[in-house]
Amino acid sequence: MQTMVFTGRLAADPQISPDFAKAVFRLIEKRGVDAGGKDRLVGVNCVSWSKGLNEKVIARGLAQGCEAVVVGAFIDTKYTAKDGAERIAKELVVNRLTVLDWAEDREPVADRAAA
Repeated sequence: MQTMVFTGRLAADPQISPDFAKAVFRLIEKRGVDAGGKDRLVGVNCVSWSKGLNEKVIARGLAQGCEAVVVGAFIDTKYTAKDGAERIAKELVVNRLTVLDWAEDREPVADRAAA
């Protein structure tokens, strides 16, 4: 299994299960501009199964726009789309997470969900 490193900013606030068992977020990174002059964005869906990391770091310190470095392995996840078709998505399973730009002056995701 290959280890991948991805640096980017969160596209939205992370989605965290109520028991902190799973956290999902998308990192995006600007990779230059296309022929039309528009930003070329590359994104990766990340999933963390580490309850401690999810509760202590992701829920408290990450929000849309925060910058992070994720080290992990890509896996293929099968799912059924709304139209009934079987699909496969690539996800980066988080092994290590380094937050470069912490969310400040905001309520943790868990507190916002309870409100």
